[in-house]
Amino acid sequence: MTFPAGAYHHRRAYGDGFPTGVHGFSFGCSRENIGNIKASSTRNAAVMEELLEDPDVVRMATHPTCLFPFFLPFPVHLLTFFKTLLKKNPYLRCTFPRSPFAAVTANLGPVSVSPPHTDAGNKADGMCLIGALGNFDADKGGHLVCWDYDLIIRFPPGCSILIPSAVVTHSNTVIQEGEERFSLIQYSTGGLFRWVANSFQSDRSWLTSASTEDLVRREEERKARCADALKKFTLWKDVKVKNFSGRARVEVWDSGDVADFSDLMDAESEGEHPTKRIRRT
Repeated sequence: MTFPAGAYHHRRAYGDGFPTGVHGFSFGCSRENIGNIKASSTRNAAVMEELLEDPDVVRMATHPTCLFPFFLPFPVHLLTFFKTLLKKNPYLRCTFPRSPFAAVTANLGPVSVSPPHTDAGNKADGMCLIGALGNFDADKGGHLVCWDYDLIIRFPPGCSILIPSAVVTHSNTVIQEGEERFSLIQYSTGGLFRWVANSFQSDRSWLTSASTEDLVRREEERKARCADALKKFTLWKDVKVKNFSGRARVEVWDSGDVADFSDLMDAESEGEHPTKRIRRT
């Protein structure tokens, strides 16, 4: 793959920067319609397709999706959403078989390290699947930093993690000189979901034909949007009792009050920590 010098420097790149390869479909960024993401050249498009067809890459990209049912009880809804979207728009190019994501970005290194950022274009209550690749000492660098939660997570090559990247500020720690780090990022833009919610049209097109009743209904849906989004996330205290349905905080919203997020922010009690494993040598 070949890239101009400017392709190495963008808001998700740190230091000397790195180029990216993108595949899938999206909506937004002045688009008038949903469509496939175009590669920078025909050659780069062919190489990207070859990469995504590699059996090892497919396995790495699709195996972690089994995490969804354990902590996010809505993969079935995502698959139904994509089936509806693809039936209406069969020309859209998918990323991987049975993937619940619309797009994939390969950070091509050789030093793929990102500064603190959020991916504001992604679905706010959606997840981003990040896979780490390369040859680096994970004890000394390449950690995933979630700034909002004061978390520094060891993130060695071959591991994957799900985070709500649109709302959680995240970055990587630098790796050692001479090491290499790449990453595979899977995600869906929020614009796709708005497109389907608008009966397959943009917000601008929907507003031009919306009735007064439509506008009132949209405003009521907007008021409940945050509470509905929170219901999609499972808390550790739910996981302990094998309740993966999420924690609904809708009662306070119905009364017009502010939802209580204390159980998301407060430190867990000793009884809420998982049992520590004994490391055998």
